[in-house]
Amino acid sequence: MAGELIFITGATGFIGSATALAALKAGYRLRICLRKPSQKIQDLLSEYSDRIEFVIVPDIADERAFRGKLDGADYVLHLASPLTHGTNKETYFSPAVKGTIAVLKEAAEVFSIKKVVVTSSIAALIPMTGIPCDGVVKGRRLDSLHDKTVKSNPNIHFLEDNDWDFSVDEAANFDDPANPAATPMKLYHASKLLANNATWKYWETTRPHYSLVTLHPSFVYGHNLVQTSAEGVSGSSNGILWKTVMGGVAASNVTGVHIQDVADAHIKALSPKIADGSRYLISGNQTTWKEIAQIVLRDYPDVGAKIATDLEGESWPTNTTKAESELGISWRPFEHIVHEVMDQQLQFLSD
Repeated sequence: MAGELIFITGATGFIGSATALAALKAGYRLRICLRKPSQKIQDLLSEYSDRIEFVIVPDIADERAFRGKLDGADYVLHLASPLTHGTNKETYFSPAVKGTIAVLKEAAEVFSIKKVVVTSSIAALIPMTGIPCDGVVKGRRLDSLHDKTVKSNPNIHFLEDNDWDFSVDEAANFDDPANPAATPMKLYHASKLLANNATWKYWETTRPHYSLVTLHPSFVYGHNLVQTSAEGVSGSSNGILWKTVMGGVAASNVTGVHIQDVADAHIKALSPKIADGSRYLISGNQTTWKEIAQIVLRDYPDVGAKIATDLEGESWPTNTTKAESELGISWRPFEHIVHEVMDQQLQFLSD
């Protein structure tokens, strides 16, 4: 509802900046949580400065980090979480899990808060061992919630489910001697599973007064509001697409979603129609590297792209019926995604 106050973390990032802008355009006020002052985010959102306030939280993993910072808020959007960076598991696990729980606990002390939306990842819906044979990635619920909780609360809807093993052994060795470059992604994957498991365990055991929703985007692509140079694409999902297009070798899986669909999903999730306990897979229409190659070679024939139409690789099997029907999302086409990523990178390179 216009004029209500959202407390948001992670607003300086790719998804967070787009979500913050979408919230402001929808008429909300924002209290933006930052690790340190950011002129970039202030400039980006300057048109709406009269509806923005900033608070500084240096370490979200501190259990007291958010004390008093959520007072008076109506909603919480928690997007801050580690991206792939190094190989120290503690720099992944602690901020992801402790940061999320710290937000949830503080929100439980603020009775004006109606709903908390936590941004997770498709990685939290996939076991550490990968997608089982013939499996389809969907939203899920914890096994302990299957019967008793659902039957006692008709407002909780579970339209998608998988009974896979989502546990993580934190003491395990996540190094891959055969492919050391894969270690950061394995740690990221584990951190997302751990944080999501902790989120729903907290909800199940404490049953806070607010509604809780988690969103699980796949690889997010599109125009990046906070990217400032061509080099800035490195290490991002847009970088996966750009590297594959220009290098001709598939850098990763092609399962993806447009950034604006993800931002819109956050705003739509705030609706009172979205039930407590909802989990949504946010992933666009399925595609293949062949289809992406066809778009690039047709629309960007002279940029030196090495991607070819015989490049193998396709999207993971997914079921996003729940997000489509309950959040009312119509996924933007991959053609739109390709154009935005290519146009932004080419513009940076021409400057």
